[in-house]
Amino acid sequence: MKTVYTGCDLIDVENGCAVVGNVDIYVADGRIAKIAPHGETEEGYRKEDMTGLYAAPGLVNAHAHLFGTGRPSKALSGGSAQRLLIKLVSTRLGKSVLAKLVESSAYNELLSGVTALRAVGDLKYSDVALKKRIEQGKSKVRGLKILVSGPAITAPGGHGDGTFADSADTPEGLKALVDDRADNGVDLIKVCVTGGVTDSKKRGEPGELRMTFEQVKAVCDRAHERGLRVAAHAESAPGAELSARAGVDTIEHGGRLSEEAFRMLKERGGAVVATYSPAIPCAKLPAEITRLSETAAYNSEVAAENMTAACLQAFEGGVEVGMGTDASCPFSTQYGMWREVEWFAFMTGEGAARAFVTATAGNARVLGIFDETGSLTAGKRADIIFTSANPAENAAALCELKAVVAGGRLIRNPRPKRISALDAVLDKLSEEIKNELCHR
Repeated sequence: MKTVYTGCDLIDVENGCAVVGNVDIYVADGRIAKIAPHGETEEGYRKEDMTGLYAAPGLVNAHAHLFGTGRPSKALSGGSAQRLLIKLVSTRLGKSVLAKLVESSAYNELLSGVTALRAVGDLKYSDVALKKRIEQGKSKVRGLKILVSGPAITAPGGHGDGTFADSADTPEGLKALVDDRADNGVDLIKVCVTGGVTDSKKRGEPGELRMTFEQVKAVCDRAHERGLRVAAHAESAPGAELSARAGVDTIEHGGRLSEEAFRMLKERGGAVVATYSPAIPCAKLPAEITRLSETAAYNSEVAAENMTAACLQAFEGGVEVGMGTDASCPFSTQYGMWREVEWFAFMTGEGAARAFVTATAGNARVLGIFDETGSLTAGKRADIIFTSANPAENAAALCELKAVVAGGRLIRNPRPKRISALDAVLDKLSEEIKNELCHR
């Protein structure tokens, strides 16, 4: 089908978010055929009137999990709740429930304007199965471009071990896990180098090292042999340092690197990816809401500060910077990419336009898909969002989309399924942070 979206104002993320007024965007076979001044006519295109709306690239969520909703849960933190979860998803019924949850999560991402997504850690290869259904045209999430890692890899007792990660101790065992994922058709490898905030034990150490240099290097070496990039969960400066030296391609969460490690990451075209959406609420909200210990809350603040240090170092030193929601973590919903954009702007101080570019073109570069998406350019996938206000000036404009186009598929007036109680808490927190910044 050929469609022309007429009369919109285009946000050019490749040129400082300049607004190109009153254009028509021609889409054919899922790609942008051309962008022309409004009023030119070409036969064979069905018209969709977008007069008065902004056309921007679809959002790219560079770090998400699809097995949860964002409601706080103890199922991934160990104990009886975790054991029950694993027992459930190992059954035929449980696998069916998981598949529906994963698809529903991805659909919520799509309805919120995310047209490309990197899923970094799943249960039982459920993300991989979803990607196959999308490619076969058998999913309601058709149009979404999704990159999948399958279950993460870690050492015994490491972050996610037994849930969204599998573990091995020896280099040979870790390489076998890489091979298993590659044979199952993943797009990348996820390795959990450190622990996380919720399983941290020491105040001031949100990401205790759980893997050795030799273990991480074994994963990276085999992944690169199989043509796969490696994303590292590294929720501390020591974890980021080890990851950079061992050969990972993207450092998720992260921390400031030494000059040498930063050079190594830059030379191989690496990147850092911030995930503020769970970190800020877990740090700022009261314990009666988060149900976190004082140590975990304190370490959430440290983790957020580490992310900011990593982003600013990367911006200054010319390393690519990305962002993702870490959806499924507590307080990070499957429709919250707009909030990640807003909080990225707050925390880095880089402003709304830089944050929006990072969420589109920047993330596409981090994921290695900028030749396909991330900006509105002839020849790229038709990944477009239409808004009433300019999202490069205010991320809140992304809350009420007028339309989403994903790989050429049009969804008019998309309405993601929201969790009103969580939204109320997060909206209030966002206003408090804004007021705090204004009074500095």
